[in-house]
Amino acid sequence: MLNCGIDFGSTYTTISVYREDNHLLEALSLSQDSPYIPTLVSRDKKQRLEFGRAAKARTGKKGVDIYRAFKMLLTETDLQKLEARGFSEDFTPVAAAEEFLHDLLRQILVRFGETTIHNLVIGAPEIWFKEIKTIAGRSILRDICKEMMEIEHVQVVSEPAAACAFFSYNFRQLTGNPFEGYILLIDYGGGTLDISLAQVEAGGSEDQQSMELKIIESNGAGENVEGRIGKAGIVYMESVIETALRRNGILQEGEDLETDGKFLKAVNSLEEELQSRTKAVNSMFEDCGIDDLEELDTEFTTIEFGDEELEITYALLVEVYNEVIRDVFAEKLGEVIAFMNENGIDYRNRIQDNFKIALVGGFGNYYLVRKQVFDTFQFISQDRRREDIIENQSDCEKAISLGTALLASGIVGIRQTAPYSIGIFQRDMDGNPCFDYAFRYKEEIDYNRAYYPESEADNRCIVTFIASNAISQFIINMGREEKTALIVPLREEFKQKLENVVENRYRTANVGFSLDSSEVVSIHIREYDLLNDQPGETDHVIELTKFSDLFDLTRVEKLVES
Repeated sequence: MLNCGIDFGSTYTTISVYREDNHLLEALSLSQDSPYIPTLVSRDKKQRLEFGRAAKARTGKKGVDIYRAFKMLLTETDLQKLEARGFSEDFTPVAAAEEFLHDLLRQILVRFGETTIHNLVIGAPEIWFKEIKTIAGRSILRDICKEMMEIEHVQVVSEPAAACAFFSYNFRQLTGNPFEGYILLIDYGGGTLDISLAQVEAGGSEDQQSMELKIIESNGAGENVEGRIGKAGIVYMESVIETALRRNGILQEGEDLETDGKFLKAVNSLEEELQSRTKAVNSMFEDCGIDDLEELDTEFTTIEFGDEELEITYALLVEVYNEVIRDVFAEKLGEVIAFMNENGIDYRNRIQDNFKIALVGGFGNYYLVRKQVFDTFQFISQDRRREDIIENQSDCEKAISLGTALLASGIVGIRQTAPYSIGIFQRDMDGNPCFDYAFRYKEEIDYNRAYYPESEADNRCIVTFIASNAISQFIINMGREEKTALIVPLREEFKQKLENVVENRYRTANVGFSLDSSEVVSIHIREYDLLNDQPGETDHVIELTKFSDLFDLTRVEKLVES
């Protein structure tokens, strides 16, 4: 039985499996020469598609369009924004993601000689699990994978949850004990910086490590947070090339940079040099330090730019890092440190095992990034904040992918808790708000089970008059405190849809909600017989691929403003 996990990254995608026959957890290289598959699709004038490294090799070729960063555009509907990124009505980000993922999934089946994948777990940004307007991303991603008949079960999990699953698994393998405490995940990739503070509570049996995982704070910069390529690996490398062009007089003062195929090829070359010469970079910076720019003014590499050659020095790498990355990275680290200080989380203790710091993502392996983290948290040798959660340093870049593979195989389980509270919003006779929730934030729930809002007064399921305005507003809360609750009105066109499914003359029903394993919500309408004071026997179920299918998100109000 084949199970696999995918880290579907903005710039690179990694696929992993757990082999139960020999208990081997590994990232797959497939037909590539590395497990890091560029998240790219190319399309030529004949509509021929290439994926991954083959697509990357076509960068700069005449008549070839390159599509990148399509993951974070899955929910975008503004055609002008899509066209600015090279997409169109006939080739959307959803189409690019579908073609790319289906190609990879077919390669997995061929690699293992299988006809089906039993469990597929795929990672998604944490923001897709905490904001109403981005929740649709995970259902779109789930449906892209479910479209393949060869996939039996699909689950979408948050990327920090997957990484925590991997690090907690390692801790138990290396120490023999379950991990309990906090993990600070610093995920620095090509297009984004994501910082997540997770609280982990252990559980489970000897055969399966189970945990309750809560992301209690998160911030970042770039695509996942700002909807655009941010101050991360890609922007850093592009800035290095642009600075070199200006210093060599190829790009004149005041002249705009043209990010054409020639420029993108130069960026790709720099990326390959940085990846393949990690030891040389580390040795130079460790020997000279990063403050002595005169001593670092020696050649790191030479990059071809058409007929020109660009010299890239170690000093240039440091200068651009200081200009582009350092301040925004320091700001985001400072924000999570302030949160930990305010909440009494001891992140300074170097000898305890209940607080760990992990760097993940390709850019997180870069010397200058790692040094800034080490300096910020004042790491020392044999610092327990870094120990026992990773055996091989190279696995940090694969942590999300390896974590999804563990979840897909059932080696690690995350206890099912509600990602938000949801219910019907009403006011009592005195005008006070009533919080009639179907389920509450972080409450343990069962997937695919309908939950109905209950009255706080008598714990009875709320009976709603569908035909009136009684079911016009819902309440959704992405946190624990009532002040974070949102009042969300029902779409006018959906009210009629609800009336149509309830056939009894009183138009009364219980209205409930369920979540599947990817935390995609469905609404359940169960007719209620007022005369006999009892619910009907069957549910009318409407799955919401997008919250906007049901709710009018343009009229959302905060509870405190209502």
